[in-house]
Amino acid sequence: MNSIEIIAIPDVPFIRLGDNIGQILCDTAKANGFEFISGDVICIASKAISMAEGRQVDLNTVNVSEVALSIHKKIPRKDPRILQVIIDQTEAPDGSRIDIDSNYIAGWLPNGIRLTSSGVDKLGPDEVILIPEDSDRSAKNISRTIREVTGIQVGVIVTDSDGREDKAGSNQIAIGVYGVPALRKTETTDSDGKPSITEETSCDLLAGSAALIMGQRGTNKPAVVIRGYDYEFDQTSSISDALILRI
Repeated sequence: MNSIEIIAIPDVPFIRLGDNIGQILCDTAKANGFEFISGDVICIASKAISMAEGRQVDLNTVNVSEVALSIHKKIPRKDPRILQVIIDQTEAPDGSRIDIDSNYIAGWLPNGIRLTSSGVDKLGPDEVILIPEDSDRSAKNISRTIREVTGIQVGVIVTDSDGREDKAGSNQIAIGVYGVPALRKTETTDSDGKPSITEETSCDLLAGSAALIMGQRGTNKPAVVIRGYDYEFDQTSSISDALILRI
């Protein structure tokens, strides 16, 4: 593998509740003369999937706990109701799975992923959206739909924006996979000349590459194809393969 292509699937419409994203990608691709190729990796923004799956939360229905109010004192820019939703996503009401560093907040989700604000994004003054309930399952459904419609087998990575305490801005990581191995293992030689295995979080490398084209929210490029990446299709792949669980 000496090169890859990163191609935005053109004219993907705004995703709405109940939409079949796999079917929409097939229809959109066909309408624009775009053809999937066996082995393509489709990276799709988690929030597009969340819109289809109805993962919105009305903040007016949120009961704010003392834990959320105490965190609000440390991060006053955050609506206490949103802080409560962030806590709720960790399934630890005492806030023990929340990391705070200055003006930064992250949450450890039950599956072992740590995301900025637990993956909670603001949609409007009184509404937020969560990441998909099971991003691996969502990726699998999209891949299988595309194969049923086109006969082409593709890998799918669900991506989400994420930040770090030590850097400004955000990057993009994988939170769900299907078909694409989450880790890439390479045989190498250590400093003593002994054989060793190097592991790379290939799903994040691909997600970060896709971000160069996808951009951030509002660019209307929620799905891109990475073409030319060499991998062996794995029906059992899961984001958990790349995680060191902290439960």
